[in-house]
Amino acid sequence: MTSITAGLYIGRDALMAQQTAINVTGQNISNVNTPGYSRQRVNFENTSVQTSEGSVGTGVRVTSVNRVVDQFINADINTALQQKGAWEAMQQATDQTNNIFTETATQGISQQMSKFWNAWQDVSNNPSGYSERSALLTQSQTLTSNIQNVYKSLTQVQTDMDGHVTDAVNQINTLASQIGKLNDQIALSETSSGTSANDLRDQRDALLNQLSQKINLTSSEDPATGRVTVTLGDGHVLVGTSPYGKLSTMVNASSGYHDVVWDTAPTTSINGSITAGNLNGWITARDTTVAGYKTQLNTLAAQLIQSVNTLHTAGTGLDGSTGNNFFSGASASDIQVNPTISGNVNKIAAAAPGAAPNVLNGDNTQAVAIVNLQNSLTMSGNTTTFGAYYSSLVSSAGTDSKNAASNFTQQTTAVTQMQNLQASVSGVSTDEEMVNLIQYQHAYSAAAKLVDTVTQMMDTVLNMVR
Repeated sequence: MTSITAGLYIGRDALMAQQTAINVTGQNISNVNTPGYSRQRVNFENTSVQTSEGSVGTGVRVTSVNRVVDQFINADINTALQQKGAWEAMQQATDQTNNIFTETATQGISQQMSKFWNAWQDVSNNPSGYSERSALLTQSQTLTSNIQNVYKSLTQVQTDMDGHVTDAVNQINTLASQIGKLNDQIALSETSSGTSANDLRDQRDALLNQLSQKINLTSSEDPATGRVTVTLGDGHVLVGTSPYGKLSTMVNASSGYHDVVWDTAPTTSINGSITAGNLNGWITARDTTVAGYKTQLNTLAAQLIQSVNTLHTAGTGLDGSTGNNFFSGASASDIQVNPTISGNVNKIAAAAPGAAPNVLNGDNTQAVAIVNLQNSLTMSGNTTTFGAYYSSLVSSAGTDSKNAASNFTQQTTAVTQMQNLQASVSGVSTDEEMVNLIQYQHAYSAAAKLVDTVTQMMDTVLNMVR
């Protein structure tokens, strides 16, 4: 038979257990608006002892206070955040390039090329006209300047993306270090006290979310220590058992931009294994998307230089000169009007090769040939014109910008939906917590009543023996 004092112990343990539950409920209610907070749940267990009479209940105890989380949803959110981060960076880059290519009524390479051909048409109509030749020179300088400026602007976008890459690497290392420190704190707290470090785990999950937006990764938790191991796409560990891996950058000798490397292998690029996150978007935009635009612009400029120069060097200037290139340079970065031409517009070769001096004033043979280049199939393997080729480039930039924006919106929606699902599992419901609070309050009051009743019983017993 159990003693009368057993009731006091049962009441005491019940008071302590319900007080813990009330405190946890208060913690949930106070953090209802705290980002990243996962509601906590108290787990109760009845206690008993074995006696000669069998198993006898001895009350209740709190076995644990756990976060209410769904790790599968968390993993899906991290995966979605990686894709969102990639498209976010890509959208940023393509928006910049699309703005560069945006044409207006009077500006842009397409408009300037049209004016360039029209200026040659004016010269062909009046081969000896000084004003027409001067206008052609001015328009040619405007066109080449425009092409160079677009090329420089695209290069600046690459430089901006390169800066984002180096910044992201620093941010990734900072986040990894913070996650590593939380690993240590969680392991120490849970092994020393035997209780779950819920708030520290919430902080770590938030940092993993931030890290997922930067780079593709996988994470796994050691159930024995509570430590999380973070592995990047190349299979190397960024966060794990100390010492932790650390990313760095090196300048690529070919491109002049930064590649991502491990500090333990500073000459081995891991760009190819970075398939998601902001880093992927910035690297792809810098090395593929924008670089592709520049290649196309270079192709346009090089073909324009070659086509016009081929005809111009064969023609004859108003002063009888021949063999002069109209353009100098070889690409979009250095295309310009030949200084020989800009110094003397009479050297513009509008007349036919070997034209006699007495017909130079009225010969427009070569000028007409250059005008005809406007509609000639000179680009893309002799399948399209200069204007159509450039229009295709502008269209590609616009399409890339729209696709990036669309994918970013789609991934943002996916992340939001998953976070809402996560909130339905881990979020705090004030209505539910108030119900729990009333329940625990009643249980606490009942336990207090039990203690009071047992106390009165003991007083009765004591009075009987006095």
